[in-house]
Amino acid sequence: MALVEFNLNGKDYELPDVISVGDYVKIFKIKDLFEDEYMKAKVVNLISDCPMDTLLESENHKVDFLATSIFAMVPRPPYKFVDRFKLDGVEYGYLPSYKEITFAEFVDLDSLLTKKNDEVMDYLHVIAAIMYRPIISEKSKHDYKIEKYNQDTLNDRAELFKKKLDIRFALGGQFFFTRFGKKYSTYTQLSLKNRMIKEWESLKFIARNWKTLWKLALKKDSDGTLLLIKLQQTELMHTMKSLIKKSSK
Repeated sequence: MALVEFNLNGKDYELPDVISVGDYVKIFKIKDLFEDEYMKAKVVNLISDCPMDTLLESENHKVDFLATSIFAMVPRPPYKFVDRFKLDGVEYGYLPSYKEITFAEFVDLDSLLTKKNDEVMDYLHVIAAIMYRPIISEKSKHDYKIEKYNQDTLNDRAELFKKKLDIRFALGGQFFFTRFGKKYSTYTQLSLKNRMIKEWESLKFIARNWKTLWKLALKKDSDGTLLLIKLQQTELMHTMKSLIKKSSK
């Protein structure tokens, strides 16, 4: 469905009812030309395919109206997050839980979202296709399960999103992941890191005092727990040292 239909020099053109991911990227690519005197005509040309020559020869108020209509559809930050939408008869849902996100999903999203801005734009449709996948079952509007992450279906969905998906969904999902998903992941990583630090400090203490601990463990009133701990901690220390050596190569 077209938002605006217009006729210039006897030929019909139209603007879409939403700015797709692909159209948004086109606009983003010419952001450095926004101060250009012909910027409005260039934006209309990109979205409607109306020739530049035709636009430059048209009345100013018509081109101004068309450009204003396009810019009105471009979302402004902060982007609103929407967890589900319908496109071409299919219900799509956002990643249901960061706790359940797979390693492959997180790594792929993180690698794409940490690229330079221009590069991120080139993969925006792919990012959206990872974040939003077909809903396969649901208990309620916001309690659902989505299709398992599958590289085989990713590309087709990404191309569909590039052509037809409203950019506000892609930007909202990206904003949400960057702000909350990575924050949650960072806290998780810090938690694991802190536990490892404490564990390492414990190992160093045992290494420095193993003789005393050994004597305590061999006492008749001891149940052998300290001895067992010593053996387990020593084995863990050797394992960690081995891993550290391998990672440093």
